[in-house]
Amino acid sequence: MALLPGLYTQEFTPRRFRVDEQALVRGKAVVLEPDTQSPLAPAHWIPEGTVVVRRRGSERFVHATHPAGERNRPASVSALAPADAAWGGSLVTVSLADGLGLPVRLPPGVADNAAAIDALNQAPGFAALFLADEDAAGRVRIRTRKAGAGEVLHVRSSLDAAFGPEGTAAHGLDADYRVTDGWGDVLELPGRPIHAVVPSLLAGHFEERELIHLTPEARVVFARRGSIFR
Repeated sequence: MALLPGLYTQEFTPRRFRVDEQALVRGKAVVLEPDTQSPLAPAHWIPEGTVVVRRRGSERFVHATHPAGERNRPASVSALAPADAAWGGSLVTVSLADGLGLPVRLPPGVADNAAAIDALNQAPGFAALFLADEDAAGRVRIRTRKAGAGEVLHVRSSLDAAFGPEGTAAHGLDADYRVTDGWGDVLELPGRPIHAVVPSLLAGHFEERELIHLTPEARVVFARRGSIFR
C-alpha cells in the first residue's frame, strides 16, 4: 500500500553512553554512509553512542566493525632504493626507540630484495616485533607488528645508501574513530538509502557497555585521546 502524504515522526530514547562532561572533546559532524548499520532494530537507525570510523579512501564514515572501515596503521620504513650486492654483509639496525635497536647482519650473499627480506625475517627476535616485505615501489620495507599512533620505528644501515646516513624514521597512524553524539537515519521513507549527518565526539567520559560497535582498537584510540571509561 502506498504511503499517504503527511507528516511522520520518529521517537528516539536518549542513551546514557556519556557519564559526564569530563574529557569531552567534540569533533566536526560526520557523514554516515548508507550501509552504516546498528545492531539494534531497526538497523538503519544509528543511535547516539555508536562508534564509527572513516571509510577507507573516503571522507564519510561507517560503523566501526564495517569491513571497509579504516584500521590503525603500523609504522613503516622503506629503503631508498632496491637492494643490490652492496647490501651483502651490511648491518641493519631496527629500533622501536632510541638506544633499543635490534641489529641484523645480512649474509654476504644478499644481492636483491628477496634475499634481504628473507634474511631480516629469519633473524632472531626480528619477526616478533617487525615484518619485512617489498613495497609497491619495489623497495625493501620494514613495518612494526603493532599498529597505531603509539608505534615508532627507526631503521639504519651501515650502508648509507640503504636507509640514509642518519637512517629513516616513521610512526604509526590511528584510524579516525568517532562516537556519534546524536541519532541518524540512513533510510528515508520510501526505503531509499541516504547519507546522514550526525554530531561526533573524539573523546569523552564513556559508559563502556553503552557504546555500540566499540572494538578493542577503537578503545585504545579513544584512550590515547584522553577518554575515560567506566
